[in-house]
Amino acid sequence: MASPGWLRTILVILLALVWAQNESGAQTPGTSPAGGGPQAQQKKHHPWNVWENKAFSVTFIFTPVFDFSGFVQDANNLEQVGDQPTKGEFRAERIMFLGKLNFKRPWGFLFAWNYNGFEAAQGNHFSNLDARLDIPLFNLGTLKIGRQKVGLSQEWLMPGVDMVFTERSTTDLSFVPQRNVGAMLTNTFADKRGLWSAGWFNDWFANDLSFQANGNQYTGRISYLPVDRDEGRTIVQVAAGLYYKEAQNGELRFRARPEVNEADYFVGTESFPADHSTTTQLEATVQKGRSMIWGALDLTPVAAPQAHNPFFWGGYIAASHVLAGEPRHFNRNNGYYTSVKPPRSTLCRGGWGGWEVGMRYTYTDLSSGTIDGGRIGRWTPALSWYPSGGWRLEANYGWIFLVRGGITGYASAFQGRIQWSPPGG
Repeated sequence: MASPGWLRTILVILLALVWAQNESGAQTPGTSPAGGGPQAQQKKHHPWNVWENKAFSVTFIFTPVFDFSGFVQDANNLEQVGDQPTKGEFRAERIMFLGKLNFKRPWGFLFAWNYNGFEAAQGNHFSNLDARLDIPLFNLGTLKIGRQKVGLSQEWLMPGVDMVFTERSTTDLSFVPQRNVGAMLTNTFADKRGLWSAGWFNDWFANDLSFQANGNQYTGRISYLPVDRDEGRTIVQVAAGLYYKEAQNGELRFRARPEVNEADYFVGTESFPADHSTTTQLEATVQKGRSMIWGALDLTPVAAPQAHNPFFWGGYIAASHVLAGEPRHFNRNNGYYTSVKPPRSTLCRGGWGGWEVGMRYTYTDLSSGTIDGGRIGRWTPALSWYPSGGWRLEANYGWIFLVRGGITGYASAFQGRIQWSPPGG
């Protein structure tokens, strides 16, 4: 039987969703009749979660996400990682405020928290995700200061709820963190066909370490669209990124779950003496109409003489096709693809909503030198259904092999997700 805490959490989310759906249906942008006079223009409605005045504008986003997963493991895999039970969790009950401060050159801001549920330990109900200020520096670009995404790969740039698959690849999970505290300068070029960024990060004050002991992190990324025609219906994007990470207290560690957040770590090193690591990432994406194919390669040499300077690497290749609905669009300001939008014939209007299928293969090798962190590969077919509004239901299956400890184990992972996002989310 569900605990009272879980029941209260579910009740709060359901009430919020019902209210939000009613509000968004009653206040739809652009409902004023065509040709209306000044009075009609003054009554222009905004989405329920958007507030604007002369000084600032702000959008409120509440995105609940519930994940569940289960495993089937052979004897070798059980020996490698132990029994992985069937689990369900509120992966995110995310609360975000983003908008602009209306100076002569507007500043942007983003504040985001994750609500961890009534069942969380006292004082841990909320965890901070983002606290960022975006300051325009004339034609040089935009300076982003605070806790933010480090911005190396498209997988990390894209919001998790908009991705084709429920989880990011083991490659990105192993080598690059999603967020840190620091500063990043970014700008577009070539009429927004290109985008570059450069950043520095160090959250020593959050780790109770000295600035030097915590280690600096430096990032750089550049992407470009060599093919961009038919009003964005055919796009080829290429990108290269660099992530330099200094050791923390003289040690480094790399690890990743098997693209299942509820699972234990399948591949991973223990902390070992090192000076720094350098991850070079190469990416390419091709989109034509409703279809996309993309891939990435990560190369990570580690300066660690005592471990014989290990060389870790990984990559993935993926494809997707939108069966019904509005296909993904390329966000030229941020360098990633938007989510699928359901067609007009949603489930609430006599149709079946939007559908998308995907397939991905990932491989990550954390065994090199004297380090045996394991090698993992995974095939992932995915199916997403967008029945109406901001709803999305997703199912993933993972066929996994793991080479670690001198043996090869196999496992199958079954994953599901239910999520909802308001307008603008």
